[in-house]
Amino acid sequence: MSAGRVNETPLARFGRVEVSRYETATGPRLRLHRSIPPSADAYLDPLELEGLTRVRYKPITLIPSGGADGQGESARPTLGGRTERLQNEFALVNVGVASGKAGPGLFIRDMNAGQSVVLSPAELEALLAARHRDFAPLIDTSDLVSIPEPDIDEA
Repeated sequence: MSAGRVNETPLARFGRVEVSRYETATGPRLRLHRSIPPSADAYLDPLELEGLTRVRYKPITLIPSGGADGQGESARPTLGGRTERLQNEFALVNVGVASGKAGPGLFIRDMNAGQSVVLSPAELEALLAARHRDFAPLIDTSDLVSIPEPDIDEA
């Protein structure tokens, strides 16, 4: 990660993955970067980050079976830690550092739904191999089962 980039703000390092806020002409992205060979980069937009908060309910092959450390809505950013707000016309998320069961991880909260997730360094490494189409099951919420609300007319 180059310190000379005006459009990049470092957030944290998790294992071999550096995480930063990266500004583009079309809006903010979360940049995941591994400089240790083989080097790799991933740029996640707010909608993809919002989708990651659903990985416990809709596993994807990159982060299988419930993924993350299971902290969900109880996860909170580390005290005194800085969070970054990433927003576009489709999504609004906060990202930061949180302590999980397996140590520090990347905290992501969907500010509209209130769902959150803490991703471990290993899961962030896995995301470096992601393609945008890998996030489709997390972004398309049409097949999520919702809890039915009681009908007030039925007794």
